[in-house]
Amino acid sequence: MPDTLILVGGYGLPDRTASATRAIGLAKLFRSIGMNVIIMGKITPEVPPIEGPTEIEVEGIRCVDIRRPIPGRDYARYDLSGETVMALVDSLPAGSVRAVSAYNHAGQATWSILRGCKARGIPAILDCTEWYGWEGKKVLRNIQRIAWTEFRLRVLTRKAGNVIAASCWFSDTLPGLNRVLLPFVIDATDPKWRPEPPRPALPDGRRRFLYSGSPGLGMVKDRLPVAIAGFDSFQAAGIPFEFRIVGMTRDQYLAERPDDAALVARLGDRLQFLGRIPHAESLAELRATDYALFFRRNDRVANTGFATKYVEAASLGIPVVTNPTSDIGLYLTDGRNGYLAPDLSAEAITTVLRRAATLDDAGLLAMKSVCAASNPFDIPPWQAPARAFLDALRPVR
Repeated sequence: MPDTLILVGGYGLPDRTASATRAIGLAKLFRSIGMNVIIMGKITPEVPPIEGPTEIEVEGIRCVDIRRPIPGRDYARYDLSGETVMALVDSLPAGSVRAVSAYNHAGQATWSILRGCKARGIPAILDCTEWYGWEGKKVLRNIQRIAWTEFRLRVLTRKAGNVIAASCWFSDTLPGLNRVLLPFVIDATDPKWRPEPPRPALPDGRRRFLYSGSPGLGMVKDRLPVAIAGFDSFQAAGIPFEFRIVGMTRDQYLAERPDDAALVARLGDRLQFLGRIPHAESLAELRATDYALFFRRNDRVANTGFATKYVEAASLGIPVVTNPTSDIGLYLTDGRNGYLAPDLSAEAITTVLRRAATLDDAGLLAMKSVCAASNPFDIPPWQAPARAFLDALRPVR
């Protein structure tokens, strides 16, 4: 039986993007059930030189550059064509490829990949975690992106017949297809994902909060300005806290939110912007915090995927302060392993942050112990569903 599975996407390898974290986790999952996995992503920010090298190995997994999989040749753009993917397929032993899985791939390129797979008798899988809404003021960009996304999710998923979903909500939109629910999968045996013993609270009672990521256009995506305003209200109440932000500088924040200059100045050292840092350093920041936080609108965009921020925090035993979107409610119990804001109002966000900031030392230690006791995203629980999914693969229509 064919045993090679190719994962295709714009992954910033080895760990430059959240999608790369997903790819490595899924590769290790499928490898654990006997598959030979190859990841096609971006092994460097720039296109590799024509003479190569075009491959790296990441945690024992062969990773090939999707823009130039084979040295010595130029190819059509990977986001417009499936040429590079089919070139890799054709370089492998005949009959060895079990399936090609495309992650949130551009609609035109996905269509091309499906045609190539059909011509070769290879099943195709669409790994879907994004369903875009309108963002920013670029009308043509929004129309094109939304149109291709709708085509991919409403038409090409049916043509492929096999879908990996990151949430129950999205999976339920695709009745009749071969589906498997895989949010993010983490190899808990990897030292970088092992939680440390819960750290005691700081002697001054200060609670440490962390936001890590990109808050999107206008800082709307994760409600970062609302959280900052909520922390500002703590000062008058004498509640000690520290809020560290990974992913942007103070100047970058104020460029988007110039009216917040007085607020940021008032918070002083309680609010710290660390800018963009390597993934390993961001995980170190996460280990050192008391809570990770983000807040997202409960809409199609949030419910289609599953937040990498939650997976990373849960894997490292860190409580999360957020609101219920996607499948977070399946993993987070309010007051036990984190806190849930009922809505996105300034009052609700401030209240939930205050609950976290005023939890006593014993309660915080107990909550961290609960979080560290198990990792719901470790590989073993997902092996049986993944195996059943591969056994039921359908041909491209």
